[in-house]
Amino acid sequence: MARQNRTVIREGGGFPGRPFEFEAAAALTGFPLMHGVTRRFGGVSKKPFDSFNLGLHVGDDIEAVWENRRRLAKHLRVGPELLTCAQQVHGTEISEVTAENVGAGAFQMDKAIPNSDAIFTRLEEVPLLLLVADCVPVLVYDPTHHAVAVIHAGWRGTIGHVPVLTMQAMADAYGTRPQDCHVYLGPSIHYDSFEVSEELADTFREASYIPDQIVGYRYRADKGIQTPHVNLQQFIVQDLRQFGVPLQHITVSPTDSMTAAGCYSYRREFGKTGRMALFAMLRKKKK
Repeated sequence: MARQNRTVIREGGGFPGRPFEFEAAAALTGFPLMHGVTRRFGGVSKKPFDSFNLGLHVGDDIEAVWENRRRLAKHLRVGPELLTCAQQVHGTEISEVTAENVGAGAFQMDKAIPNSDAIFTRLEEVPLLLLVADCVPVLVYDPTHHAVAVIHAGWRGTIGHVPVLTMQAMADAYGTRPQDCHVYLGPSIHYDSFEVSEELADTFREASYIPDQIVGYRYRADKGIQTPHVNLQQFIVQDLRQFGVPLQHITVSPTDSMTAAGCYSYRREFGKTGRMALFAMLRKKKK
């Protein structure tokens, strides 16, 4: 498994009250890249979305979400109209962000890049944004070609190998090589919390390279039985390693979104909750 202790919690200030927080990969801090996964504190949304909800589609007050997005944009030192988002559908479709679609979905969900669970770009000073609340947020940075991708990997996207498919799309577009890339898996639901059906457990066994590292059983006291659990993060790490990403280039967040108070969790809160954002923005590379 990739090392899990190389993440840091940072703040984005400049507003009244508590600053918003985000988790970032320490291994990426030396690159011309701003990135992180936001936490749920430091915004203006009211319960049950309190308080730094960045999802426009969850039933939160739109003005509150816009204000939260403005705060994120101010931290990135760009206008909020540049925030570039995708209409995530729990699939494996991938889109490139070009000058024509910069700012898609910044203020309206129906204006986001359609039917995409991963977006990538080489454009500098353009923030990419994907939303999560248990699914695995994956960032890929290619320092050789100064390119970045943000990926939403739910269980369907994970089984569908969406992180590797995204890197293949970057290779086609820019010449990206897996051995050059750095990857960060952000806060998401972990093995202990991700109980699944036997049918889904079998699907993961069939799709994985080393099934015993992906599927196991935990005792559930209220039912008095062992129930299957799946390790999404390890599945993605196996995929990345098989594709050629060096283990030392992979950072896995130790944060389980279902048990961490600082995270939104769709499963813990029975669907009525906000969304964290995986954000990434290429800074201008020094000549």
